[in-house]
Amino acid sequence: MTSTSAPASVQRLTWLLLVAAVVGAAWLVVHASRVPPRHRELDLLAAVPAGPELLFTADVAALGRDAAEELLQAGGGALLGLRALCGFEPLLGLRRVALAMPRGVPGEASDFALIAETSLDADPVLRCAEAVVRKRGGTPVRSSLGAFTSVRDQDKPLGEVAMRPDGLFVLSGGKYFRDVIDSANGVRHEDESARLRSRVHGAVRNKLGPSQLAISLLVGPRLPLPGVQALGLALNVQRDVLLRGYVVCASPSGCSEAANLIGNVRDDAVRDSGIAGLANVTVTQHDQQLDIGGRLARAELAPLLKQLLAP
Repeated sequence: MTSTSAPASVQRLTWLLLVAAVVGAAWLVVHASRVPPRHRELDLLAAVPAGPELLFTADVAALGRDAAEELLQAGGGALLGLRALCGFEPLLGLRRVALAMPRGVPGEASDFALIAETSLDADPVLRCAEAVVRKRGGTPVRSSLGAFTSVRDQDKPLGEVAMRPDGLFVLSGGKYFRDVIDSANGVRHEDESARLRSRVHGAVRNKLGPSQLAISLLVGPRLPLPGVQALGLALNVQRDVLLRGYVVCASPSGCSEAANLIGNVRDDAVRDSGIAGLANVTVTQHDQQLDIGGRLARAELAPLLKQLLAP
């Protein structure tokens, strides 16, 4: 795999997957740090169906306000705006977030699920969801699903919101929504292949270590990278931004090609963005594995996100 063996969109997709998830969660951070914690921490990953292709997690409450403001500048805070309709901003109550996508099927649209630990009471959130459906001209319907209560549009039942009394929030649709609800209710639908994929996610995340923002991805139809089997990327936002990556390859030669590709992407990013800190990102090969490490100045985080999200 060389810099010309895949289109530029594929070369940048690993970064963009992380950035898209970060921006989707980042605007929640400013107020989330002010919300008092619940008495017990919920197990978000228990609600993720076995064997996802992509798994993003964010400890929103652990990010500091300064980091949140930098990320908000990149994302524009475009997702806010329900206070007038609902009397509050529901998503400002998120404390930890998991975004999961199941194994892709060629020719089919991608499913996803946003699962979150919140500081919110269920009924106001459900009433807000009903108000949003009505505003869009739909007919909201509530359903009881084990410990959850859900709201969907009876006329266009493509997406569904559910809340559990302990504050667990789910946004998803179709079969994957039901799989998430079943998993959160303690009913797992899994085979040996799914269990194996979950173990790979766990191994990649263990290599990345504790982090506020992390993504793990199993290479498949959604991101076909020859020679690569799995990869992960994590960010710790402290006084600097610490970046850690880990790649699992099918062979040493596959890792060598992946290392060359990552180096080319890094060099292109330094040249195009002018973000000097990216030049310090290192890629080290250990047989069929790659370790990626780097450190950016905090001031470079928002420009990097803006560069990656530019049209």
